[in-house]
Amino acid sequence: MAIVFNCPHCDHPYRLKDDLAGKQATCKNANCRQRITIPAPVGLRIADLGGILPDDAPADNATAPPADVEAAALAALNETAKEKEEAVAASDIPMTCPHCDHKWTEALSKAGKNTLCPNEECRQRIKVPEPKKGTPKENWRSTASGKPSLAKENFEKPTDVMDAEARVVSREAYIKGGGAEQDYEPVPFKHKFKIAMLVLAPLLLIGAGIYAIVAWRSSRGEELKMEPALAEFAAAREELDPVQAGFGAAILEMAAGEHALHPQSMEKDKALAQAHLHFTKARGEIQQASQKDTQGKAALERNALLGELARTQIGLGGTEEQVKANERYRWVPGAADGRALRVNEQIRTVHKELQTTLAPMMTADFDTKAIILRRLVRDLEKKGQPDLAAELPIFFFSESELPEAKAIVGLELYRPTRSASGAPGRIADELKSLLSGGVTGRVPTPASAQTLWQVVGAEKAPTLFGAPSGGSVTDPTRLAYTGIYLLKDDNPTKALELARLQGGSLSGQLRALLLVAEWAPDPGPAFDSAISLVNLSSKSKKEAPPAAILVRLAQLAAAANRPDQAKTLADLAGDDGAKAWAKGSGLAAAATPENKNKLEDAAMEIPDDAKKLRAGHFLGRLWLARQNGRLMSASEATKPVNLWPKGTVKPFGLAGIAVAQHEK
Repeated sequence: MAIVFNCPHCDHPYRLKDDLAGKQATCKNANCRQRITIPAPVGLRIADLGGILPDDAPADNATAPPADVEAAALAALNETAKEKEEAVAASDIPMTCPHCDHKWTEALSKAGKNTLCPNEECRQRIKVPEPKKGTPKENWRSTASGKPSLAKENFEKPTDVMDAEARVVSREAYIKGGGAEQDYEPVPFKHKFKIAMLVLAPLLLIGAGIYAIVAWRSSRGEELKMEPALAEFAAAREELDPVQAGFGAAILEMAAGEHALHPQSMEKDKALAQAHLHFTKARGEIQQASQKDTQGKAALERNALLGELARTQIGLGGTEEQVKANERYRWVPGAADGRALRVNEQIRTVHKELQTTLAPMMTADFDTKAIILRRLVRDLEKKGQPDLAAELPIFFFSESELPEAKAIVGLELYRPTRSASGAPGRIADELKSLLSGGVTGRVPTPASAQTLWQVVGAEKAPTLFGAPSGGSVTDPTRLAYTGIYLLKDDNPTKALELARLQGGSLSGQLRALLLVAEWAPDPGPAFDSAISLVNLSSKSKKEAPPAAILVRLAQLAAAANRPDQAKTLADLAGDDGAKAWAKGSGLAAAATPENKNKLEDAAMEIPDDAKKLRAGHFLGRLWLARQNGRLMSASEATKPVNLWPKGTVKPFGLAGIAVAQHEK
């Protein structure tokens, strides 16, 4: 039987083996811990201790070996102390130094704080981690219910009562319960509409965005390439006049270069090299065609094409960021980083390209070069390159022509801003020094220098020509003061009257009328006056009008949306090549992005005989298709082009549509 007794000090109950009788031990009550003597066993039932003494207990004098009994008693009585130590140990936070791998523990109170590694050779600062909250339950018996977590509840739900867990009422129960008899205020239509719009609006926006993306991808997918047009024309060159075939190839190469400057699928750095290659081929085609023109009959077309090529090559220039990205060339010589160029270091620039293109025009007539110069200066001024524009005269004007050419540049740079600062003022000062010895021997007479000095207010500038007086005037005076009336006095009526004034030559009058057409707000009267003068001159046969001036007047009339005057001026331009160029370049001048008018084939008629096709026909049909390509899809614009003469004219329509895709 067992020994059942209470501690005499704290009344803590014990139930021990019989063989521990007579031994001494420490009370395991943490609040007591007194030494007690274990009594001998007695045959009593102690109900309040929760147990019954066994009947087969050993005799009172039966004892275990003293050493073993003492150890067993201490183990039993120290059970609470051990549990307490284990609880304390469990509350400590184990630590491992990440620097020296030393292991130790820290008190729970230091969680989240910094401590030092106790290793004397380390002593690094380490943060004590936060202990994880919550411990898994090791035994289902420790749960509140004393049952396994998935134990089935031992009760049944009555079948004759409503389920208290029901969340949805059936329609039948709702009607029987009287819920359907309740009256609700109807929802207004306006409120329903607002709710519907809140739902539909995002869906509509998403649908519109998807449609726009699909349409954009479709337009990109139908992008035309330049290679088919180039290949088709190359196969049909023998059908054309050799000189005109070269001019036509140059026009296609120019379009291909412009197309390459706006790549969609090609890498931009490769596109720049491709554009340069096309422009170089165009220049070569013009030069080879000129060599075949032994009698110089196509000189006007050749010079006009060189001017168009130079204008297109301005697109090669770009910003410093584009230069660094190899997407565009620098405008003027010099390394991109501002350093001095190394010996034999070659850097492509717009300056060099323009100089190479314009140099063959050195021997052309002054009127042709002056017209091209004006247009190039305007293009460069829009690009913010007035200094490069100021250098253009030295590219293709002779020394005798330089004063007038420089003055033209100064006036064109002055006109948009009416400011003498910058390049206009510098050019005016340069001309004072250049013409200090007079104008004798200068051809043409630098009349525009007089205009420039007047409009910029140059100090101590010489007076080359006096103000007009009487009923007659010389050509230099007419040209100088026509410009003064236009730019300084803002009096286009007076300028037109001076241009019409008798005296001088027909060429001098046409130059003054061209200036009015270029600068006056309403160029119409200048066109009418030019037509009248040329008609009178043709009857008297005294002087042939300069073809270049009439071609330019036809271009300006087309750009001003005066097709009748443009056609009349083109017909007065001279031979078939000049007439075709006047009409074709007139379409190019009128086909601006702002023009929303679709063009018909009749806008640029072509001869049935391929041998009679001229550069102007090629250029006109290219710009006709280019204008229509801006206003419709590539597939729609291609339908009428497919009906054009294959090989000789159709390639120019395809090229125009291809370039137009970049301009939408």
